[in-house]
Amino acid sequence: MFKNNKYSKNPIIVSGMPRTATTIVGKLISQKAPYNVLYEPFNSSQGLKSIDINYLIPGSNIMENDFDGILASLLDLNGRFKLGIKKNDSLFKRLIKYTFGNESSISFKKAKYINPERELIIKDPFLVFASKHLSKNYKVIMCERPLLPLAGSFKRMSWTFSEYSQLLKGLERIGVDIKNPNQFNNNDISPFVVGAVQFFYLYTAFKQKILNNDKIYFFNQHDLSVNPNGSIVSLFDWLNIDYSKKDINKIAMSISGSSTKNKSPKQGVQHDKLYDKQYANDYFQSVLTKNEIKYVRECEIVICSGGEI
Repeated sequence: MFKNNKYSKNPIIVSGMPRTATTIVGKLISQKAPYNVLYEPFNSSQGLKSIDINYLIPGSNIMENDFDGILASLLDLNGRFKLGIKKNDSLFKRLIKYTFGNESSISFKKAKYINPERELIIKDPFLVFASKHLSKNYKVIMCERPLLPLAGSFKRMSWTFSEYSQLLKGLERIGVDIKNPNQFNNNDISPFVVGAVQFFYLYTAFKQKILNNDKIYFFNQHDLSVNPNGSIVSLFDWLNIDYSKKDINKIAMSISGSSTKNKSPKQGVQHDKLYDKQYANDYFQSVLTKNEIKYVRECEIVICSGGEI
């Protein structure tokens, strides 16, 4: 059991696949409700020093008691963070991280020292496979996105999925049904696109373990891009957050990026605010090749039908 926490007794966990609006979801909730957002404390490259692997699976690649202890300490706002220095960081960025910290540690300091009386939102896609365990005690929001735009986003960010092999074994240990894990390998397709397909596959298989759980809300990033007001209203209703029509309009406008004419984010920029989010699931057409789009569509049919290529 989790212990009673000094600072946050009712945290909200915002997780799901990466590149699915987890950051935006954390921000829009905190605009209306008294929450501090902790940014990716379970990110092994820049989060808590006690975290040495990404995508923890309680009961598999970490003992449940160990996971609970790390989380309880974090909710007490106790924790030591890594510097998060990356090889391609500029000298200026390195100085900022040495002096003030990275996104994760700065969000932690703000929560601890500026508004410590607020509840916590833990925004962290690296908790996606810990969601079943977390839902025993907390509300969990799982962010999702269609596979084609997910693949486009992975390729735009040049992200691979190096944890795939380890997670296959870890998820099988908790009873996730994995069929023919090598079927998506394709040397003619960008490794970034293959990585997105592999992640989508693992998430879809894992999702079968958490369906029909009233403590888990599945948030569709596509709905947010085409109908932000309705998407936000549905989320706030589930969280029992009071709001007015004016509140929703204001929040939707703040995250839309509609004041710009840019239809796609910049290459390599993780959170580009200067493009219209209604095109978030369309820009893949300018990022992926025709062969990659064909490959992704074939894979999505297979994954969603539970079959094999």
